Amino acid sequence: MFAVVSLSILFNIPRYLDDHVVRKPDGSLVREYTYLGKDDTFQLVYAGLFYYIFIYALPVVILAAMTYRQFTHVVSL
Repeated sequence: MFAVVSLSILFNIPRYLDDHVVRKPDGSLVREYTYLGKDDTFQLVYAGLFYYIFIYALPVVILAAMTYRQFTHVVSL
């Protein structure tokens, strides 16, 4: 459990660093991107590739492997 929480925090740290909220002189709040948030390479690698792998592909692969293992164990009995 500790590993999952730790990896989740590490994975999401860049998300907290890519933008921040700024109060304009008229009192409204706007979201401004930092250097990291404006970097095209960061957006491609982190927001595109890593996010897809860890949020979509990896859970599906893990569920498929667990289901296959459970199914083959039941059939072999």
